[in-house]
Amino acid sequence: MDLGLSIAATALTAAQDGVSVYANDLANANTTAFVQETPLFTGLTASTEAADAALSPQGSSPTISFGPGVAYAGTDPAGGTGGLTETGIPTDVALQGDGYFVLGTAAGPAYTRDGSFSVDSKGDLVSASGDPVLSTQGQPINVGTSGAVVSITPAGAVLSGGKEVAEIGVATFANPGGLLPIGQNSFAASANSGPAKLGTLPQGTSLAIGALASSGTDVAASLTGLITLERSYQMDADVLSQSSQMLDWAAQMG
Repeated sequence: MDLGLSIAATALTAAQDGVSVYANDLANANTTAFVQETPLFTGLTASTEAADAALSPQGSSPTISFGPGVAYAGTDPAGGTGGLTETGIPTDVALQGDGYFVLGTAAGPAYTRDGSFSVDSKGDLVSASGDPVLSTQGQPINVGTSGAVVSITPAGAVLSGGKEVAEIGVATFANPGGLLPIGQNSFAASANSGPAKLGTLPQGTSLAIGALASSGTDVAASLTGLITLERSYQMDADVLSQSSQMLDWAAQMG
């Protein structure tokens, strides 16, 4: 493929991926504990070729490096979640600091910042999606079905009738930005995130009780990024069209 066409094509693909990231941020502007992301891009490895000898000083052998374009490299969390929304529900909790709650799903552990918890008919503490919330031991937290008052402390202890039954497990990762979104405001671990380290609340993290974290989407910043990439996409499309026309003209002349 012609170098001009190749560069424009890579830029189109990268811009399209970036637009999807910003669009997802805006779509989750009202999602509890959503963490806004920023698309990252990287230049593709340049190739080196010998320059035309006719254009070089006698006896020299210069080379020219060609950058083949740009690629979408993934996302970087632009910040934490938003502020707190008071609910007054004693099983609603918001993480203030690092970490993710751990959910037991049919597909394996899932990780979320959404602390919209409740107690189901079996007495299990569950997420908004109905998945069991796991303890520091990696087990579902059961508070019983006696109807006793269930509460959670800022340190993560789950109380039933004033008696501690478990501690909410919190997972941390070497690279949280490498987590894979799996829907329902949850993530899965990946090779990029590293394995989960399950334990109690990490140092510097606490729970806000009777409150939920608001979405961290900065609507203005996401809209600006979206518009910028859409304009870039249009310019790249124009370059692609012009490069194609130039090749057609060259073919007709040659």
